[in-house]
Amino acid sequence: MPTTRPSLGDHFRYAFDRLMARGAWALMAWHLLIALATIVIVSLVGVMLALVPANEQGEAMSFGALLWTTLMHAIDPGTITGNEGSVGWRALMMMATVFGILLVGSLIAILVASVADRFDKLRKGHSRVLEQDHTLVIGWSSQIFTIIAELVRANESRNGGCIVVYADHDKIWMEDELRVKVPELGRTRVVVREGDPTDPATLDVVATAHARAIIVLAPEQASDDTQVVRALLSVGRTEPDEGRTQHVVTEIRDPHNVAVARLAGDRRTEVLEVGELVAKIAVQTCLQAGLSVVYEELLSFSGNEIYFIDAAQVIGLSFGRALHQFDDGALLGLRDASGRVVLNPAMDRVIAVGEQLVLIAADDDQIHAAETPWPESSATVEAVGAVEATKVSASAAPARTLILGWSTRVPSIVRGIDAYAAPGSELLVVSTNPDAEAVLATLAPSLTRVALTHRSDNMSDRRVIDSLDPRAWKHVMVLPDDRIAQATEADAKVLVALLHLRDVAEGLARPFSVVSEMRDVRSRALAEAARADDFIISDHFIGLLLAQIAENADLAAVFAELFDPAGAEIYLRPAMDYVVEDHELDVHTLIEIGRRRSEVVIGVRIGRDARDESKNFGVVINPRKTARLRLTPADRVIVLAA
Repeated sequence: MPTTRPSLGDHFRYAFDRLMARGAWALMAWHLLIALATIVIVSLVGVMLALVPANEQGEAMSFGALLWTTLMHAIDPGTITGNEGSVGWRALMMMATVFGILLVGSLIAILVASVADRFDKLRKGHSRVLEQDHTLVIGWSSQIFTIIAELVRANESRNGGCIVVYADHDKIWMEDELRVKVPELGRTRVVVREGDPTDPATLDVVATAHARAIIVLAPEQASDDTQVVRALLSVGRTEPDEGRTQHVVTEIRDPHNVAVARLAGDRRTEVLEVGELVAKIAVQTCLQAGLSVVYEELLSFSGNEIYFIDAAQVIGLSFGRALHQFDDGALLGLRDASGRVVLNPAMDRVIAVGEQLVLIAADDDQIHAAETPWPESSATVEAVGAVEATKVSASAAPARTLILGWSTRVPSIVRGIDAYAAPGSELLVVSTNPDAEAVLATLAPSLTRVALTHRSDNMSDRRVIDSLDPRAWKHVMVLPDDRIAQATEADAKVLVALLHLRDVAEGLARPFSVVSEMRDVRSRALAEAARADDFIISDHFIGLLLAQIAENADLAAVFAELFDPAGAEIYLRPAMDYVVEDHELDVHTLIEIGRRRSEVVIGVRIGRDARDESKNFGVVINPRKTARLRLTPADRVIVLAA
């Protein structure tokens, strides 16, 4: 088909489109040129047609004065009311005034559109960030609210700071979400920018080179870790400012991707295998109700925190003797001169020059060693002797554990339970996941202590729960389905199961323990109402851990040791394994009892307060050494032990 020749109108429309594409400044320039040309033409018409009136002296108006008069009529419509002269002159000035109204209106519209466009660009968050020494959070997930809240607490000690959030979401939406879910920012500034974190060309917008720490989050909607790996590659292309110590921390969901994430990062990058981490916490909490409260206090910036301090005050003392030297701090371990962290080292290990202490304290400004070593009293010896004479060792009896629900962490949880359980234990997994049967069948041959079975059923159905007879189980764990995109919907199913379990447990002389995992921190209050013995907010824990390491990269080694099955772990052990009932003693004495068992006592859990949130669910970490205690069979001693 032959091509038709473009008409004059087509040429005009094309030229106009090109002009519009050049932006507001080009349009304004063209408007001014048109205005100047029109004023000159109107003035020439007035001269040629002899329409220009004479002045009071009868002299003809100069051409310059005529241009000025025409301009005044064009930009000020009120000027026409004072016109004198012929009808033709007035008509000519009327034309200039009407043209001026159209011109000025058009210029105002262009200016308004230009300002609106600028505000729209600012709203989208594409402008460059001019910050130094800030914390950069790349990506967006539900963990970001915990991270921001914790970083705000951490910034209180430095009189404020700046957090920059960079994610591929609408800037206004992100700001609204943060404003609602993290309302208290104190002196911390939160700057939000919108863009693609996987594009290295855009990272300069958020001053990546000037950041002191970078947190890379995995997007919730992604099924793999490719977005995290791409973001790490982008960050790796940006070198920090000369002399700046910058570190990067990120999360990986699939353990098979840890190696590639470390390759994508560099020496600055700390990679957390969050799936395995949450599984370990779930297993330990299932077996020891209350442990999640201990972990939360250690991982949070509120309450007690983990610090590194120079060991100069206790050089030459054994680690066991040093346990008593800090009235406001609980010693956990040492970091030697090579940087290796050892938690709960041998009690007779002598602390040497160049080593650092790893301890828990409410504030590093409060850590002061006693001037003289703590004197071991005769009361201590008597208490220890009484415990050792009357203590009945708890035999490792086989236990039955019930898991309701399914997530990708179930295989890791099963392996963890198998590692802790006594031979002959039983484990039943109930879920509707179509892949569960095949996954567990593959896993079962590798288990050495637990007999594993699976049942396909709905965990929130009361008839199913009754048929399982929860009273026959020692531990029950309820998990959210990670196939459900909305965290609140997944948590709702967990809460229904918890309510059914609570109803079954009421009136039992020896009720089973119930531990649940939640995805949304707002579900915590509802879980308390359902009377779960303990609950794990998985995204919340991950957010706490990321924030801690972002503030102090050295803590990564401490947490790696703490969550390593081969390393020292935290236990909540029966108080009657350590003291005689109704025997009053101070914390120094309790620490000494633990020392003789090669354990580090870091706190207690008071049984009568186990469901009281205002008292931290009974958990007291790092009590003062001089505090007096009278423990009962319902209480627990919190220790760090191999």
